[in-house]
Amino acid sequence: MKKSYKLALVALAASTITATGCNSFLTGEGLTNNPNQPTSATADQLFIAMQVAVMGDWESYPMNLLPLWVNQIAGVNRQWQSYAQFKSGTDNLTSDGLWISFYASGGLADIRRGETAAAANGNQKEVGQFRVIEALLMGTAADIFGDVPYDSALTPFPIFDPQAAVYAHVQAVLDSAITDLSGAGGGAGADFYYGNNFGQWTALAHTLKARFYMHTAENADLSYNNAILGQVLTETAAGISTVGGSFSTKHTTTTFETNLFYEFLVGSRAGDVEPGAEHINLAKQLNDNAELASLYSTNNQGQYVGSAAGASAGSNISTFIFPSDYSMGIVTYSENLLLSAEAHYRLGQAGPALTDYTTERAAYGDAGAPIPAGANGLLVGILEEKYVRNFLSPEVYFDYLRTCVPNIPIPANASTSFPFIPPRLPYSYTERTTNPKTPADPVANTAWPKHPTGPAGLVCSGQVGRP
Repeated sequence: MKKSYKLALVALAASTITATGCNSFLTGEGLTNNPNQPTSATADQLFIAMQVAVMGDWESYPMNLLPLWVNQIAGVNRQWQSYAQFKSGTDNLTSDGLWISFYASGGLADIRRGETAAAANGNQKEVGQFRVIEALLMGTAADIFGDVPYDSALTPFPIFDPQAAVYAHVQAVLDSAITDLSGAGGGAGADFYYGNNFGQWTALAHTLKARFYMHTAENADLSYNNAILGQVLTETAAGISTVGGSFSTKHTTTTFETNLFYEFLVGSRAGDVEPGAEHINLAKQLNDNAELASLYSTNNQGQYVGSAAGASAGSNISTFIFPSDYSMGIVTYSENLLLSAEAHYRLGQAGPALTDYTTERAAYGDAGAPIPAGANGLLVGILEEKYVRNFLSPEVYFDYLRTCVPNIPIPANASTSFPFIPPRLPYSYTERTTNPKTPADPVANTAWPKHPTGPAGLVCSGQVGRP
């Protein structure tokens, strides 16, 4: 009753003031401006939002469909069984949230605002930090979708730039970032990833350059461009140089600060996803014992056992054991070394390739460098090691598309519409329904031509039915 009385007095006062001609009552900061809908933000505020958005993108749906499609994890129940069998997750609604996150809040729109604000403050180092993340987002968008808006992305009805042009633009942005990171200013106000260690930011930029060069090194006839492979080696030499220098998500065990994939596993979707048989079996073959022990429990027989896509191994299965504050690698020291190893091998430099491979394994606590039997055994071993070590990374999916390693079979009961591993996500539903310049969804992805066989000379099972 007291509350109603006070509200009535306020209403009476307001009507009285209005009647006398005053029109400024209840206006001003906190009254006419909604504090939950700010109209401006500082560069530091935008940088925080962007960092959190990147973690959300890499640890959640639909990005984790990509390692699922190559059986690093196994979808065995409800929607996730359907995803694993390509019966869903291949429509325009699947990619809607991810597409928006690449371009809207926390994505390119906020990054450009942040770059402008940081430059106006004379903080060129922070501009460089923003630009590294811009390159990560837009290069990954090209990886996933093919042609995407970039040059005109933040205008009404943007055009879709050719995938090759997007990769070239990304390389130019990374070059600018490397220069910016040695410029004036103190960097971001809150850098969750590297604590404003600009040497580490610069190394990250070089590893990203190597990643996207490798993504463009394969020719249409499946040969490799030696000049681009040389650029991969140049960039990896200046890239991430320690395990601790990896660009990884950051979490605590506090509620709302935990790893999102962990939350998915223990929350309302518990039981939908299990350890993937391909990931566990390759880790055992390569004696990646440290990796196995960090991710999985053993079953009642003391064995590591994973599930096939769409089919649970039942009570015999291992379980995920990584903690709630698990730090997922987005761009890692492992990736940097194994990119170098692959480039060396493809250039006919088996000795340096083996050295990189051995160094990578030692850095993560595994001895030796197992080499699979058969043709191109060292190359296959390098690529399999990259698949095993970079858990939940979309890079394992992109590597599969460009190399057919690991050469995984099509899931049992796979969709008749998709009797092959999908080579891309479809364009966003929102983009398709609002931008008349959105092209038709191609089945193919220019960066990833179809492979009849893998490097070991065997039929590439997951790409046989692909157009």
